[in-house]
Amino acid sequence: MIGLIVGESNLPYFIINKLIKKKVEFLILDLTQSNIYKKYENSYSLKITELGKAISILKKRNCKNIIFVGKVKRPEISLLKFDRKALFYLPRLFVAFKKGDGNILKEIIKIFKENKINVINSMKFSPELIFKDKSINDVKIKNIDKNSIIKGVGIIKSLSKFDIGQSVVINNGYVLAIEGPEGTDEAIKRSLNLSKKYKLKDKSILVKFPKANQDLRVDLPTIGLDTVKNCIEANIKGIAVKRSQNIILDKDKIINLTKKNNFFIISL
Repeated sequence: MIGLIVGESNLPYFIINKLIKKKVEFLILDLTQSNIYKKYENSYSLKITELGKAISILKKRNCKNIIFVGKVKRPEISLLKFDRKALFYLPRLFVAFKKGDGNILKEIIKIFKENKINVINSMKFSPELIFKDKSINDVKIKNIDKNSIIKGVGIIKSLSKFDIGQSVVINNGYVLAIEGPEGTDEAIKRSLNLSKKYKLKDKSILVKFPKANQDLRVDLPTIGLDTVKNCIEANIKGIAVKRSQNIILDKDKIINLTKKNNFFIISL
């Protein structure tokens, strides 16, 4: 029995279907606001603060391994109500919360491990989603674009110690947006506003790389169809990711869309 701790996005559905095809038994701890996985058997709706309830369910069902998959919106900690076990761990969680999302995940993983529950890689059952190619199509990039990508990678590495987001939007060397708690798609939209404000003629580039020391078992950067659509709408001409450390969802649809729009996705 494997436990799935799931949030928003299409990725959990893909993992669930793979487990069903492989006849692997699983249960779902659903952290989504609208309980979107209730149709599945062995699905439990939980709040992010119900850590004790989560551990209790996993132990009762003899789940020794769990997978984190999907997005969970970072809440306002002052408004949260914690269950008894979460309150026990609250001092540790509060310290991690102040440091950023990555540190919160690391602390939660430690807590599960202390309760003899191991976190395994979300791609264990779907390795084909990991983007290992140099490029998704034959669109060529210019030297000035390569320089922008190098700068973007450097910015993400430099900001890793602050546990800031995984994405940067750059236009000919100028930084238009750095991802914050709101996520990649919102950073893309912010970049469009600046592009319009300063009447930039050239298109921008999105660089999406994992932060230094990021736990890729639970937080693998992901590019989906909506992200590519948002980029195209935001006057972005391509995305650069780190090879073998990024998920590509709906790959066939993305390939068709990138070809129609002369849009590149490369890995470094």
